[in-house]
Amino acid sequence: MKLYYIIINDKSNVLGETMEQFTYQVPEKVHISTIIPIINEHGEAVFEIRKKQHKFLARIVHNSIRYGIPYCYKIANVNGELLYTIDCAFPGIGYKMTDHLSSQTVSIASHRVQLIEKGFHFRIGNHEFLFEKNHTGAGYLKCDNKQVAIVSMPIKTDISLLKKSELDTIIIRSTTQEVAGLAAVLFHTFYYYAT
Repeated sequence: MKLYYIIINDKSNVLGETMEQFTYQVPEKVHISTIIPIINEHGEAVFEIRKKQHKFLARIVHNSIRYGIPYCYKIANVNGELLYTIDCAFPGIGYKMTDHLSSQTVSIASHRVQLIEKGFHFRIGNHEFLFEKNHTGAGYLKCDNKQVAIVSMPIKTDISLLKKSELDTIIIRSTTQEVAGLAAVLFHTFYYYAT
């Protein structure tokens, strides 16, 4: 089992609030057993993101019609304790997220953003969350209409890097470590299609 990561030390400022930075790298091939660590600014692994297969019947439907997202994802702390799990009844239909911290399972509703992009919204406790991707490919997580995280994948500008490299680097900037985990699992499930 291989572990992949990169460290980039940089602070961002969104609406006057300093944000922490986290990074992770996604290898070209990600298997169910692959653990992808998410690293904080100090070089410490703080989360692990893993693929989660759809339920048996959903896998059959996906393989038959090739519709929807082929996998969901789950995120855990470095001790393996689950934090968030995204699942669906069938690929592309009925997404739910389990917040293992509060033992709450919530529905994730989608809505159109511009012509073809989808945004997602859900409620955990008394907080309304919105996750959308913009034209640059960055995902934005808002809580109660306040931006709390940005997830992006830098564009490769070197011509030699235009061919598929072994790793994609994902950068998360968030107001808290907990929010970074939530943003990572949302981005990886709904917007990172390369795996």
